[in-house]
Amino acid sequence: MEPRELLEALVDVVATLGELAATVAGPDGDVLLGVSPRSLQMALDTFISDLQGTLGHHGDTSLGKALAAFRANLGATWAHVTAAASAWRGSVAKLEDSWAQLAKKATELRNACRDMATRETTTAATANTRARDLQDKATRWEPSLHNLVAEVWQPLLALDKEEVASVVAAHEARMAAATSEVVAATKAKEEAVVTTSMAEGATRRGKKAEAALRLLKRLVAACDRAMVYPQELQRQLGDIEATLKGTNQASPDVPEALVAAVANAELLWKARARLATRHLVGTLEDIHLLLSSHAGDTGGPSGHAVAEQCQKAIEDIPMLLQGQ
Repeated sequence: MEPRELLEALVDVVATLGELAATVAGPDGDVLLGVSPRSLQMALDTFISDLQGTLGHHGDTSLGKALAAFRANLGATWAHVTAAASAWRGSVAKLEDSWAQLAKKATELRNACRDMATRETTTAATANTRARDLQDKATRWEPSLHNLVAEVWQPLLALDKEEVASVVAAHEARMAAATSEVVAATKAKEEAVVTTSMAEGATRRGKKAEAALRLLKRLVAACDRAMVYPQELQRQLGDIEATLKGTNQASPDVPEALVAAVANAELLWKARARLATRHLVGTLEDIHLLLSSHAGDTGGPSGHAVAEQCQKAIEDIPMLLQGQ
């Protein structure tokens, strides 16, 4: 990846997080998870804090200054140069570990949200099937008592007294059965209403989880791309240290290629720090406010505003890479 692409990958993490926060913001937008914390909003709030710490990791390098002082014979020794290179590489290693932890947390959130989306979808399907079955039973069990009474009592007018008793007993048995069916049908209808409500609730929760899942997948991919930045710096520092080992330590005649490699690596390192300070850390503050906002609130940051801030950050990258 080119230096510009390395920095754009960092912005993409923040931009994706902004979209995710806008999707789940407010009391009705949260997604419940099956792991701790059960609230996706709470989990993202912690993720934002961790990302702020990672982006705000500066670890100023002194390698270029130490190398320049050594070349100019201004009191710096070769030990100062190698120590500065080692300290810088350790700082980059910490940054790489921080991004690895963020990628891991994003993956865990994606998996938890995926599990919840699957669970809610299954719950909704099961509840809908149950509701349909109950409604069908209610329809089958709901006889017309009026028709039943007419059917049984009309023949009584043509019967003699000896037959009335047996007919009445049969009628009462049928009435009892009919009443039982009516009660069962009523209960089935009531349960169907409750089950339908459960299905609708699970469907709504499933749709929210699916929307969040799509963005969490993007967040995982963005974190994986952001990992390339510290990995690229580690590669450059590895080359620099290899060159240092092959350089004549007794002579201030340091190869110009080594000086240029250090300057390029430091420029990329400082550009990241300025990108975070000028744009990304402040944008994350707005994302935090957006995440905790209530639906319908006005005056606070919006998803559109966050997207615009991220676009300005991307537009500023060429200048940052020029040391401005």
